[in-house]
Amino acid sequence: GTSLKAALLDQKRIAGLGNIYVCEALHRAGLSPLRRAATLSGGDQLARTARRRLASAICNVLSDAIEAGGSSLKDFSGADGKPGYFQHAFRVYDREGAACPKRGCKGAIERVVQSGRSTFYCQTCQR
Repeated sequence: GTSLKAALLDQKRIAGLGNIYVCEALHRAGLSPLRRAATLSGGDQLARTARRRLASAICNVLSDAIEAGGSSLKDFSGADGKPGYFQHAFRVYDREGAACPKRGCKGAIERVVQSGRSTFYCQTCQR
């Protein structure tokens, strides 16, 4: 089945989410990018709770990114010509080998490649 990350990057399902924000939202929601997307489609309590956590995490990541002016990697700049600053708040993206920032987690950020894209996540706290 389709991975949760691949489903979130599918612009036909949810428009506007890119690789960075998907990695960050999945970490905040505590969901593994490797998890099958279908596990969130059920009507059981676990699936409903996971969907709510994910929706909330996506909204929070996007709000934080907008507030910070976006993420400036390489030469990105906003409409005002200024670089964004959200990249300084990344919890997992491009932080391979760093300690997981989630309180109480003893894991480290790992990098895997999914569909030719880098995925950053904590195997310990993202299920």
